[in-house]
Amino acid sequence: MTALEKQQKKISVIIPVYNAEKYIRETLDSIIKQSYKNLEIILIDNGSKDRSPDIIQKYEAKYPEIHMIEGSGKGPGASRNRGLKLAKGDYIVFADADDYLPDKDIFCKYINLAEQTDADIVVSNYARLWKDKILPATKHQAFALCSPSSEEFRFQGFFSVGTLSYAWGKLYRREFLRNHQIYFADLSYAEDKLFNMQCHICDAKYAFLEDIGYIYRKNDMSVSWQYRPDSVENWFKLVYELKSWIEKKDKDPKEYTSLIGYLLIFAAFFDGKMEYMQHKKSLWAVRKVLKKYGSNPMGRKAFTELADRRKKLQITQKLWKIMIRTFSLGMKWRWYLLMSVGIKILVSCRVDERLSDTGIRKK
Repeated sequence: MTALEKQQKKISVIIPVYNAEKYIRETLDSIIKQSYKNLEIILIDNGSKDRSPDIIQKYEAKYPEIHMIEGSGKGPGASRNRGLKLAKGDYIVFADADDYLPDKDIFCKYINLAEQTDADIVVSNYARLWKDKILPATKHQAFALCSPSSEEFRFQGFFSVGTLSYAWGKLYRREFLRNHQIYFADLSYAEDKLFNMQCHICDAKYAFLEDIGYIYRKNDMSVSWQYRPDSVENWFKLVYELKSWIEKKDKDPKEYTSLIGYLLIFAAFFDGKMEYMQHKKSLWAVRKVLKKYGSNPMGRKAFTELADRRKKLQITQKLWKIMIRTFSLGMKWRWYLLMSVGIKILVSCRVDERLSDTGIRKK
């Protein structure tokens, strides 16, 4: 395929917008300046109360590839779905309105790799912007060479490294999404994790790009960093949606048992940490949320299975193995207060940061 033929492939960039006046110019400029020009940029404004719509309208008047539409007010997942239905591109790129692309050639690199490999999803590396400091995230090389059907690929891809969990930093083949009817679920949080797990279950073909293709900004006002009282319910809704999807696609549920188990462990720890921080380091608040996870039938089943030493965890990271076994045993035997103390220690010693994709953060 010649460079001219590749250039005919259109990319639809879909951006949900809500109160992003501080950052939307940088986001749009980084996309407009891409060396790959066959683009359409669809911005879905979700009822912004600031000047975001005014700023976008000025860009829309200047650049014919930019289109702003009104969202439903139901969150980024619903906005992305509207964008998907309107998109005319051969490929889809999702971006958040407070992030930006650091490489003006990243779309060219995406297209080249997708066309060379016939990939359904091209994944780049990324970095986080934390208090004006760029922190490169753990690279996907840790799992990219593993078989996509392996537990190692799933654990690192969706959890310990986590690159596969996010909608951004990727190029999706629109035909793949359309053929499998993959859209974002009605969740208050982590809808992109479910979306990408659904892609994986549909046997998406991945290609991995070594370049950093995306800068994710830690914005304290974004949904990702806010305390949510309904978080437990949201995570279980995600799990049941995932289980239903596995059945719908006629996959063997046993093959994905560990995926669901790891999802619940990470969710329980995350919610325990958020309760600890929200309620002035209260162990009782942590205990209460852990009990919710342990009392749910699917939670109890998952923790019991992961606690069973007769079943080997097919992952290579020893520290994660120890933590998963210990956490699962504690949840199985309902040692919720003891587990709460453990979460307090991990957070106080910032072990959770050391195990995150960007490592320890300077205050």
